[in-house]
Amino acid sequence: MKKIILSLIVLALGVNLNAQNSQGKTDDLGRIALAAIVPDQATDIPSAAHQVLANKMQQIAVQNGLGASAANPRFCIVPLVNVLSKEITPTAPPMQALSLDITFYIVDAASQVIFSQTSVQVKGVGQTEDKAFMQALKNVNVKAGQFKGFVEKGKEKIVEYYNSQCDVVLKGAQALAGQKKYEESLFTLLSVPDVCRECFDKSMDLSTEIYKQYANYKCTEYMAGAKAAWANMNADKAAEFLGKITPDMECYEQAVMLTDEITQKQLADGANVWDFKMKQYDDSVEKEKLMIQAGKEVAMTWAHWGQGKYFNWDWSWLYKK
Repeated sequence: MKKIILSLIVLALGVNLNAQNSQGKTDDLGRIALAAIVPDQATDIPSAAHQVLANKMQQIAVQNGLGASAANPRFCIVPLVNVLSKEITPTAPPMQALSLDITFYIVDAASQVIFSQTSVQVKGVGQTEDKAFMQALKNVNVKAGQFKGFVEKGKEKIVEYYNSQCDVVLKGAQALAGQKKYEESLFTLLSVPDVCRECFDKSMDLSTEIYKQYANYKCTEYMAGAKAAWANMNADKAAEFLGKITPDMECYEQAVMLTDEITQKQLADGANVWDFKMKQYDDSVEKEKLMIQAGKEVAMTWAHWGQGKYFNWDWSWLYKK
């Protein structure tokens, strides 16, 4: 598994682009954001310096309004570092001096497309080569004017990608759903930035449809678990499964009936501790909005717990030897 260095950046801190603000407030999945990634294949970077470099890239993204969300890391800032020179200083004690050329790329990690790039040269001095390396990285000025254009160009290319490839994104999500990879499908759809309004709207519509498929698929699974538990007279385990069934799922009525059956049995046996009740929704809230929110929660959970798999990119295309 590749080493991934990410950071959760709260996007609601007020560092937003005008184009994004024009669409109103949204959550992390609906914003364009850049994740800072230092792959294992960046072997020219000492492991001790990975976090320093990742922090610098995070700062570049935040300074220019595209702070990353760990929930939506497809678009990344990735570094390529070349050592230009190494010297021993004529001091007592002698010190290591390095000169580095660092190229930053904004990339689509899925399609392996480079959207934008910029380079800086920095120097560092330290008692060891690694310390000199880290000192050089600390000298990267994240407020330098070149980074504004670097990030802006990357953002424009990301918007262009969704505007021109929306049909591909939608078909890809449908294909994932067809393979019962519902969580990944929802993640794909709900990651479309709201600034890409037409594609965003289509993705939201499709996400509702796919969430229904996901909900009914999970409902069958939960009901099977609840019935098996009750067959063994394990009411608590049955309640654990039934508690996952929500009113938007097709088998909800079956779950209510099973709940009633267990309740009546418990009462007949004189039990007084099983007071489980099925979940209910407030009728005043639109069910479609509830499904969209539920879909987002599924996508966020998948991104969090499945991110090791999701981030297992092959970076050999960038780090060619």
